[in-house]
Amino acid sequence: MQDNVDFKKGEMAEDFTKVRRNINGFLISLRNSIDRSFRVHGPAVDEQRERFMRTMMIIEEARLRFNTYARYRTGPKRSEWDAIFKELLSFANTFAHSKFVDPDIYDRPFIFSSIITRNDELPIEFMGMATDRENRVPISEAFVRFRNYLESSRSRLVETQGSLFLDDLDRIVPRQQVAPIQFEIVDGRIVVASRAPKIAEADRDNIQSALEYIRGSGEQLLNNLANSNCDRRLLESVNELHSQLMSKGNIVKIGLTNISCGVMGARFQAELPDAIAGMLNSYNASISLYVAQFPEWEQFTQKASLIDLGEDDVAEVDITAGKVITALTENTALADPEVPKTIAFVRQFLAVPGASSKRAAFAMIRTIENLVSSIIRHGMSFLSKTAENVVDAGSNLASKVIVGLLSLALMGATGIGPAAMRAGAPWVEQAAVIVQKQITSVY
Repeated sequence: MQDNVDFKKGEMAEDFTKVRRNINGFLISLRNSIDRSFRVHGPAVDEQRERFMRTMMIIEEARLRFNTYARYRTGPKRSEWDAIFKELLSFANTFAHSKFVDPDIYDRPFIFSSIITRNDELPIEFMGMATDRENRVPISEAFVRFRNYLESSRSRLVETQGSLFLDDLDRIVPRQQVAPIQFEIVDGRIVVASRAPKIAEADRDNIQSALEYIRGSGEQLLNNLANSNCDRRLLESVNELHSQLMSKGNIVKIGLTNISCGVMGARFQAELPDAIAGMLNSYNASISLYVAQFPEWEQFTQKASLIDLGEDDVAEVDITAGKVITALTENTALADPEVPKTIAFVRQFLAVPGASSKRAAFAMIRTIENLVSSIIRHGMSFLSKTAENVVDAGSNLASKVIVGLLSLALMGATGIGPAAMRAGAPWVEQAAVIVQKQITSVY
């Protein structure tokens, strides 16, 4: 594989020009949309001015760094495009998660500042959204669309540089990410990885004290629910949440379970005595504060808030999850029974109504991503050997198991591919193309 393949001339160079113009247009428009003057004085205004200056500086730095990379007329090379998009996504994450950016900024209208010359066409949909003065979107929405535009452009422009090859796989497929479930391959079978949540040393004592309080209040709540006439489903939900807390399990899974438990509590609240209903609300609130102390939960919720998924995406992810669960359940040689059971547990969150459905869909996408990542990274050595004709894949039992795992990964990857793209993971579709091509060439 050639890493330094240049863009093709003509259409591909023109495509790069459009992308460069739109990225520059967004950054300039973002800067101008935030720009404001300070006419009063005092400590509070001085603090606001400092935050404003830092905000403007990271925007301007992103623009300058981008233009340093994108100064070519025919377009950067593949390795350079990787660096460009990493820089831009790093800027987007820094801006969205920075504590010095004034939260009020996100509600301001995104005002398009045209940099289009007379001979250029109008901006594409991503930028065109801001040209309608009567229906301007807020900066928060503009940022979501900008991230989606970066991911789709990255995928499209990399593809124009030539086909992806097996050698690209290690670079494309990330390590497992923050999600309700992570996986391991042990003796050729997928198992659920048991990993305690990461805790900052400075927060360790506070977290332990909070957990001890929640343990006591949870046991009291369970005793009261068990002695009441509440719906058994509510009792089971609280018991599951309490068990996860006591086992110090995956913090994202705990956070999602708490949301689901809270929704169910609201559903059956009319059937509960006021005292027990109050205990349940307090218990859910305590756990919300508890999980908020973990960086992994904060990272997960922030990323979930930035994605733009529709009802069709959620339905697509739900269908794919069902197929993966069925395949894992029917083939115990590939997976420990706990794997489909745990994925099914996460899948149930997709039924939670309201704004939480986006978070649940993101959780399911990340879970399947982790499944696909763990399998593909486990199978890379095998794929390399098949490319070199080192192994006889048709007669080797271990090879057949790996092929079975890779086929499962392909099912998950192709099923969530479009939704994963919108969730900021174009690698899923790219990896599926490479693996499918290699398996087809062997069998």
